[in-house]
Amino acid sequence: NYLEIPKELTGVKARIIGLVGKYFPTGAHKVGAAYGCLAPRLVTGAFDPEYHKAVWPSPGNYCRGGAFDCALLDVHAVAILPEEMSQERFTWLKSIGAEVIATPGCESNVKEIYDKCAELRPDPRNLILNQFDEFGNPLYHFEITGPALEEVYQKEAKPGQRMASYVSATGSAGTIAAGDYLRELYPLLKVVASEAAE
Repeated sequence: NYLEIPKELTGVKARIIGLVGKYFPTGAHKVGAAYGCLAPRLVTGAFDPEYHKAVWPSPGNYCRGGAFDCALLDVHAVAILPEEMSQERFTWLKSIGAEVIATPGCESNVKEIYDKCAELRPDPRNLILNQFDEFGNPLYHFEITGPALEEVYQKEAKPGQRMASYVSATGSAGTIAAGDYLRELYPLLKVVASEAAE
């Protein structure tokens, strides 16, 4: 579930190892982060599977992860994503039983997704699970992704090597929380947030 990026590609002496998300059931690690948002409500009774709908707003993998979790738990899932996302994504979501709402635009049109959430929120059956404000998102990565990274490091580290940094795309700021876990083990570790130029 990880790979080392060759020095011939990176141009640096440091070893760079990346986790690979394709082995998750949805092809991305968001299946875990979504579960980290839904599970606390299930166990506390704040989410009643016979009454509530789990609403997953996302232009991408988070709504896929949430819908997948709901399919496993036999919970009604509502995936909200932009209409210009791949047809494969819409087909897959419908194939696992999710209710799908397409909003105007493409991956950059996040506002339209949350406008739809505002329309749905007054109905008490709709529980909006927004990855940007759900504590379960970073908590999952602190508790699960962080130890997974540590396990890879322990397996791959050679004598004299140290973990110097952890780099994560920012996205919803969930995955970067694994850096908080690693920093507890390696206080000098640099945690780096990356962002796509486009």
